[in-house]
Amino acid sequence: MLSAEGISFAYHKHLVLDDISLSLKAGEFLGLLGPNGSGKSTFLKNLLGFLTPSRGRVVFYGGDPGVEGHVPGRAERSRRLAFVPQNSRPATSLMVRELMLMGRLPHMTDRWAGYGKADREKVEEVLEALGIANMAERNVMSLSGGEAQKVIIGRCLVQEGDILLLDEATSGLDLNHSIEIMELMRRKAAGEAKTIVAVLHDLNLAAQYCDRVVLLKNGRPRYQGNPSEILTGEVVEDIFGIRAVVKKDENGKPFVLPRRDHAAEERRGEDDGVY
Repeated sequence: MLSAEGISFAYHKHLVLDDISLSLKAGEFLGLLGPNGSGKSTFLKNLLGFLTPSRGRVVFYGGDPGVEGHVPGRAERSRRLAFVPQNSRPATSLMVRELMLMGRLPHMTDRWAGYGKADREKVEEVLEALGIANMAERNVMSLSGGEAQKVIIGRCLVQEGDILLLDEATSGLDLNHSIEIMELMRRKAAGEAKTIVAVLHDLNLAAQYCDRVVLLKNGRPRYQGNPSEILTGEVVEDIFGIRAVVKKDENGKPFVLPRRDHAAEERRGEDDGVY
């Protein structure tokens, strides 16, 4: 569906992405993991065209195997890529239904005619799927953080892109709603061949739902592959600098149990003159 070919990007002289090459397949749920500042959000913004790579390019492919790829224009990106940004609580007095309708803008053929029947039906479908139909006439500013996050996810789904980019989309949600969203995305990937790329900090959610994980460090992919193979205690320590015990559940999927390294803390305390 999409390939990043040798993407590098720098803010002024600070290199954030360093020669990333990564291909995304139709129906794949990919988790993008790594410590803060490792380049995860910047990578998504390069895919979206919000930022322009200093080197490399983003290439799109059609639905037919063997079709040659091409560099997409702005209009194609807006139709094919749907995005849930970080810290996305909207500062607007729109009603929930009105805000979600904005996800249909890339599909409008006549801006003067406004939204059509199909646009409104899609919004109602997504409201029901997310369990927020009872909020449709509420002012967005009256919503809690978790409720507002589900509305932004709804706007993304209403857009009907074939590639969904989620930047910490579950960060404002409790565990129940986080699992609900991850299961919905899993169904979108498996049932509708949507390509999902999710920036996540919860390693256990990634292990349960993602087909593949990519762990970034210092702007480069350090590890990538099936979570069952990639997520080990050694990898967690290398990427995040913490000790962890990694076990497998009854389905063979890993779950990560962080452990504090008291010996390392004592050594740091001695270095700092703290006892």
